[in-house]
Amino acid sequence: MKRCRPVSWLLVFAFMFNLLLPAAPAAAFSLSDLLGQTASSTNANSSSGQGLLDILLGLFLGKYLGASSSSSSDKGTLPVKAGSLGGKEVVGFYAEWWGTDTSSYNDMYTNADVLKTIAPFWATLKEDGSVSDRGGVDHAAVVKFAHEHNISALLMVNNDKQNSQDAPIHKVLADKGLRTAAISNLLNYIKQYNLDGINIDFEMVPAEDRNNLTAFMRELSERLKPQGYIISIDVFPKQDETNDVSIAYDYKELAKYADKIMIMTYDNHGTWSDAGPIADVNWVEKNLKYALTFIPKNKLYLGVAGYGYDWSSKGVESLEYSGIMNLVQQFNANVLWDEAAKSPHFSYTGKDGVSHQVWFENKESLKYKLDLVNKYDIAGAALWKLGEEDAGDWQVFKDKHFKK
Repeated sequence: MKRCRPVSWLLVFAFMFNLLLPAAPAAAFSLSDLLGQTASSTNANSSSGQGLLDILLGLFLGKYLGASSSSSSDKGTLPVKAGSLGGKEVVGFYAEWWGTDTSSYNDMYTNADVLKTIAPFWATLKEDGSVSDRGGVDHAAVVKFAHEHNISALLMVNNDKQNSQDAPIHKVLADKGLRTAAISNLLNYIKQYNLDGINIDFEMVPAEDRNNLTAFMRELSERLKPQGYIISIDVFPKQDETNDVSIAYDYKELAKYADKIMIMTYDNHGTWSDAGPIADVNWVEKNLKYALTFIPKNKLYLGVAGYGYDWSSKGVESLEYSGIMNLVQQFNANVLWDEAAKSPHFSYTGKDGVSHQVWFENKESLKYKLDLVNKYDIAGAALWKLGEEDAGDWQVFKDKHFKK
């Protein structure tokens, strides 16, 4: 749910008005990754920076998702007692934002005793069905380490950036021949690096492609499952079927073909909204309950965030946990706790006199998300992303009975 390069504003507007698809607020990867820029930031404190395009696209999100979010002042019903059924799985999204970025690898290395699955963000599906490699740390070495520590590795693949009025992902999904070619290319990539399966992360999929996305997942499953590969998909959270952003995800049908479904229950607030919780626990629970009306609980994973956002008159910046703590120390900020949302936040004034509000996720807010996993007895949690989170999260995973 941070990087972008200049694009034609007119084309973006045309696309959004024609397809009625605002930018995705909840993403297994950053918005501008979807728009095509391989991350190149070298700021280890930033989750990867923000693009102006995120802000423009974000203006459309409040209209659709803002209404469904619970205000931090709302008094929703929270889980009184978690099921503590144990044996829940931790999936870690794995991403490398620049050539020397080893934060995800280091996190995997340190927490290999808890991690069961990683989803390395290594590939992008192009509109002609070809697959481009995003680069990063030696893929073979990552997979080798994972397998040596009983960690499954699923190729995370996103869709190509929007570069015209027609969404590239529409061209692939709507053409059976291109779908077949795409699946063959993805299978070749998986075999090349000895991966265990695939994690489909197609976002801003046009509502008209709801059945096409389902067809793609069916054909992908028919091709890969007989060979023993795991099929997974990331889906936007929703509480009904009226939100254009999430219509393309047919939960019931996708559950027929996916072994794991990660619901991206984060970015409740972001670049498209005023300051507020990243994942208000009440909003998270409502989305989870809706998903469970269509998706078997043994296939469903709750998305949890490891980052935060800094709002100011200058814009909105995404920050990893370490960067947020640096701000707290630098400005001697008083971290507050929103009891209704179960979320930490603070304010500070920069050296330039500009006021900032920061909301983020940490080990305390994570506890309430994992209680939901146990309360509803779903398969586990999926963390975006390895290397961004509060290091204390891992003890919380252990305390809440997440293990291999």
